[in-house]
Amino acid sequence: MNIKRLRIMAAVNVWGEILRSNILNREDVINIIKDVYKNMNVEPIRGASSPSDIYDKEMITIYVIGKWGLGLDKEVPIEIINSLFNKEMLFEKLYNNIMQASTRDEACRNIEEICKSIDEAFIARVLRFVFTLYYFSFIDYKTMIASIKKLYILFPEFQETTRRFVKFVIAYEVGSRISSGKIRTDMELSMAKNVIALDIGIPKALPSTNYIVEVSRHFFTLQENILKSLKTSSAEKEIEVGKND
Repeated sequence: MNIKRLRIMAAVNVWGEILRSNILNREDVINIIKDVYKNMNVEPIRGASSPSDIYDKEMITIYVIGKWGLGLDKEVPIEIINSLFNKEMLFEKLYNNIMQASTRDEACRNIEEICKSIDEAFIARVLRFVFTLYYFSFIDYKTMIASIKKLYILFPEFQETTRRFVKFVIAYEVGSRISSGKIRTDMELSMAKNVIALDIGIPKALPSTNYIVEVSRHFFTLQENILKSLKTSSAEKEIEVGKND
């Protein structure tokens, strides 16, 4: 079973436990995620690192699968959704707004209080929300990139946060191509990441080969010999560059 399908099954199982046990507390849901994921040998969606709040961030996956996938928002009382997924509902509100907005005022319409308190962590979660929708095929690639660009333009004070996230997106897309066999050499990898970065259009967002490999491991089943070859080739190039400096 591929990693994505396993994540979907895990999220469905989390929802099953939420509804079966009448969970009304966010921390209880996070503990359920930890238990279910451990039993199913599933990792939260993440990049190369695993921050301490990764399971709180993974609430986005549970929310997206529950609402966008299972339609549970039509069956579960809104009070329960609000109590468990209040953060995720805010991320979704901003996402919905920016997709219709051409200015910051339009992006903040009807959510002015949210916009007043937006910080780097909030923007990072919104970006994660957008990627999660894409990862589980609820939006297409163009929609994801359009929303990322909107965040980059409309919230310029958080452009560095968006830029870091774009590195993650590029790493994921390159990893997908490695997984499908379209990329087998360091040269092909370099060309692919540059083409993707050019298409996205956010400067200084090229991930390193090592970062691409580390991110890819969390989303795809990859041949270790290919990964080792890519990392070795990249390291050798860096050594050559150092010699010529």
